[in-house]
Amino acid sequence: MLAVDRQQQLFSAFADLLTYPAADPASAARRCHGLVRARDSAAALEAFVNHAERAGPHQLEELYAATFDLDPSCAPYLGHHLCGDGPRRGTFLARLAEVYRQDGFAMAAADGELPDHVVVVLRYLAAVAEGADRRALLEDALVPALDKMLTTLEDPTNVYRSVLSALRKEVA
Repeated sequence: MLAVDRQQQLFSAFADLLTYPAADPASAARRCHGLVRARDSAAALEAFVNHAERAGPHQLEELYAATFDLDPSCAPYLGHHLCGDGPRRGTFLARLAEVYRQDGFAMAAADGELPDHVVVVLRYLAAVAEGADRRALLEDALVPALDKMLTTLEDPTNVYRSVLSALRKEVA
């Protein structure tokens, strides 16, 4: 397992990469690339950096939308992958919101997304100290959801697959 401070920095960096692309996602990708240790993760992120540096202003936005917003099989919501979209997901969301509240994590800092959005979960993991709830969210929710997302996102040329793969390798 990673040292907590480095792990928190890494989660924050991955959250930046998995947020809807900003003006310069390449700089966030380079920062994340500098934090990874696994050789496979570094190679995967290098593909994202190269793509982000070459992409036109809207190309990465279009790819992000096609990958996460238009294809429900790779939706960026952990509860969707773990519980489906029925009542169990509602329970999961309520429990997650309660964990965030208990740990003092401000959802407002998460750009109005649902509590199970991968970016919100990564920001939570980056913001709070080690504990049972944090560890359970990492091991019992993030890891299995990433596995499902990677299974459904089959296109090896999709650079967001590279990001998800690198994240999965880093939390192994």
